[in-house]
Amino acid sequence: MRIPFFLIAATLIGTVGPAAAQPAATKPSQTCRADANYRAQDFTVGEWDVFAGDKKTAEVSMKLILNDCVIEERWTVFKGRDDGNGVGLFSYSPLLKNWGYYWATDTGAATSFRGSLIKPGEMRYVTERPMPNGKVRLRHWTLFANPDGTIRELSVGTEDGGTTWITEYDLKWVRRK
Repeated sequence: MRIPFFLIAATLIGTVGPAAAQPAATKPSQTCRADANYRAQDFTVGEWDVFAGDKKTAEVSMKLILNDCVIEERWTVFKGRDDGNGVGLFSYSPLLKNWGYYWATDTGAATSFRGSLIKPGEMRYVTERPMPNGKVRLRHWTLFANPDGTIRELSVGTEDGGTTWITEYDLKWVRRK
């Protein structure tokens, strides 16, 4: 019996989709919960008030989702502003051996970062953005666990290959009680 080509192609395409790109795991929920790579950013999980100096600028909620394999971020700007709210997803990729972060806002902005654990309690994400002048802006965005239980969120950028770094913002997260 001859099998039509389109049936063979459809079967092959179905077997090499996104699911095939990740290593197989027998129990994904146990794998993520037990794997230290997935737990490296758990210090950010919780409900936080965000401050720029003494001024509260936002609230952020960081929750474990999808069998503790992903951290979902919900960023809400503080009173007086109705734009800049956003959603982010953080996850470790065993395939790429690094963290990924995807961010989208209510203003249509979106970006992605690759991340790595610098040391326990310090996670750095990196992205590059083409500039209108032909240069590329390299951005380092780091989350630090402070000894007092707060988090420092620091973003710095460079357009000269790292010779000069400029602080874009420096925020403090305080856990809500």
